[in-house]
Amino acid sequence: MASGKAVNHSAPPASYRDEPGYADSASRSSAVLDEVEATFPDEDPPPYEDTPSYTPLISPASTSVAARQSWSIPPPELPFSSHGMNREEYRTRFPNYSTNSSLLCQMIKEQALYPPSYFVQLSGSHQETRLDGNKETKDTIQDFHISVNLTHLLGGLGSGEVKLLADNQRGYRGTRIVSLKPTVSDESHGEQGTDELRKWCDQYVADKSGVKCFTLTRKIINHDTKKLEQLLRSAIAEINYRGHLSVSFPTQHSSLIVYSPGKINEWRITTWIRWVFYCTFLWLFSWPFLFLITSRYETVSVIYKYADSPPGDNVARKCTVMTEVDWFHRWQSAIKRAAIARMVCKDSVLDESFRIAAERADASVEAYRQRPELPSTVNAFADGAMGALGQGLRVASDHNASWGWGGDS
Repeated sequence: MASGKAVNHSAPPASYRDEPGYADSASRSSAVLDEVEATFPDEDPPPYEDTPSYTPLISPASTSVAARQSWSIPPPELPFSSHGMNREEYRTRFPNYSTNSSLLCQMIKEQALYPPSYFVQLSGSHQETRLDGNKETKDTIQDFHISVNLTHLLGGLGSGEVKLLADNQRGYRGTRIVSLKPTVSDESHGEQGTDELRKWCDQYVADKSGVKCFTLTRKIINHDTKKLEQLLRSAIAEINYRGHLSVSFPTQHSSLIVYSPGKINEWRITTWIRWVFYCTFLWLFSWPFLFLITSRYETVSVIYKYADSPPGDNVARKCTVMTEVDWFHRWQSAIKRAAIARMVCKDSVLDESFRIAAERADASVEAYRQRPELPSTVNAFADGAMGALGQGLRVASDHNASWGWGGDS
């Protein structure tokens, strides 16, 4: 996790003053103290307080939301497991899952408690053209790459809805192609109240196929990614970025596949063997072969709802944690600051501490802007220099804002 640091604002320099007369200063201080004592002769000094009285930079509501927010805990690792490069698909070939239906069912139920890891990524880049004699080359420069974890917006552990393949729905039911047969209800003669998940696990373990797999799928629905993308693009446009911006919503732990023991399944999930097949284009022959010999069970899925209804004109739409607009307002400042700082976080994400640091920095800047004007230095030359410096900084800021940054060159 990338942790941000609060922007340290040093105190403004003390105004220039000619060397004072120390005797005069001491006499004036004594006079002031005597006047205060005469005005309030019987009053005691204010009591000492351990807690300083000041206005917090972050509202209590914001801190309470941060305290309640539970960041994503990825599903527990399984024995004999591996995953793809993007961590979207996880695989295990632990032999006991293919020989013990009780153990398989228990593992599926435990894994179903965990939502998929959900992110939003913003990536900005531009192209630089270089001339080397008569040769022109274009290099792609990464300006920033920002990721924010959205998993907590799907609810806590166990908030997903487990769904099993319906009898009237086509799917892989231990078959090589999608089919309506067999069904677990056929075996129970239509009895209700039975554990269908356990029945599918029993059927998978009892399957005599030499190559088989059982899949758990995690899905996210009802998230208005289009609206959120528009809001994020508008935020990046406000910092006058002129490069190429891409916004995506990648997901990790989207599926878990249990492979039966055996050399074929061992080879198909071994990383270096997969790369050999990719590079030599042998996958063109191996993929149809694996497709035809594998008995697939894709009957279990877990649905995680961002909201109770799809995005649209439904004013009664209720989100699980917060709306897309509310999340954007909480994170837009942190995202802007990370982009301006040209942060490249490909293996980490902006965390809550970075967001709070950005919020504190905004509050400090706002307080600095609302401060009263500095008193005169009683020196015309110094006052003029400070005024010219401030005007120059404003002109430079306006110049940068008008031209922007990150454009192709």
